Amino acid sequence: MTERNSTALRTSFALFAILSAAFFWGGNAVASKILYRPDGAHFDAVALFVARAVWSLPFFAFMAWFARPDRRPPRADWLLLIATGVCFGPLACGFLALAAQYTSGAHVVMLLSLGAPLTAVVSAIALKERVDAVRIAALAIGIAGALVLSLTRSASGSSLKGDGFELIQVIGFALIFVLTRALGTRYSPFFISGTFGSVAMVLLVLFGLASGRLVSSTVLPFASGPSTLWWFFGEIVIGLSIYAQTAQTFALRTLGAGIVGLIGAYGTLAFGLFGAVWLLDERLSPAGYLAAAMLAAALALAMVPHRDPATPGTA
Repeated sequence: MTERNSTALRTSFALFAILSAAFFWGGNAVASKILYRPDGAHFDAVALFVARAVWSLPFFAFMAWFARPDRRPPRADWLLLIATGVCFGPLACGFLALAAQYTSGAHVVMLLSLGAPLTAVVSAIALKERVDAVRIAALAIGIAGALVLSLTRSASGSSLKGDGFELIQVIGFALIFVLTRALGTRYSPFFISGTFGSVAMVLLVLFGLASGRLVSSTVLPFASGPSTLWWFFGEIVIGLSIYAQTAQTFALRTLGAGIVGLIGAYGTLAFGLFGAVWLLDERLSPAGYLAAAMLAAALALAMVPHRDPATPGTA
């Protein structure tokens, strides 16, 4: 296999990894809204992220131990892993649960697309990643679509409070991409995601302990029927916490943080918006459909393959 074919194969696997992760990211808002329903298991945001932490922690801890490197990581890498865990736990998981409780599922997945331009900007500054003209166009269209969304009441059940919680989550999400990319290929994706995931879940478990809601939140997934078990364990614990984070880390070994952020955010938009309309029966205003179309166009541009300028003297 030539080096060019090998690179193309790695890129294809990385693209599949981030798109498959986006499927579970998009389903998170849908699953959360279903678990919040009064006729269900009676979750609220705190109960959801504490229960998620309790049941996800053993998986993350096992991954970190199983894929541990032969040499102990240096202090700088441990700081990167801990910082990523802080962004993943309180900022991403915590505020995403709050956003899903206080605003519409459609707004959650559409505002999540703001993580793409934020990731591209931060990675360009911190990691010196280049953003080509096609990605710039994708960013511009995505930002415009997000502005249309945020400046209008474009979905049933939306609120400014919930949208604000989602914007905090977006900051945490963007920082996760950049910090993970900074770790490069020095460690296994299982070790990276297992370690920062363990840090994140421990922080949320400690919050549950401090708030006196650890035990009640832990048993809450079993308080209802099989549907609750599927949405909680299938989507949120296994799909969202374990698989999506590991797939994201794998993709970041090959692709830049900016492009992974673009594909992940806009893939989440496509899957999540479909779920919000179909499964949650949410309704969008004309402004909401306009914003969705603009964000989908940005996703299409983000997927255009990057081409390096031809080297002079080559065919």
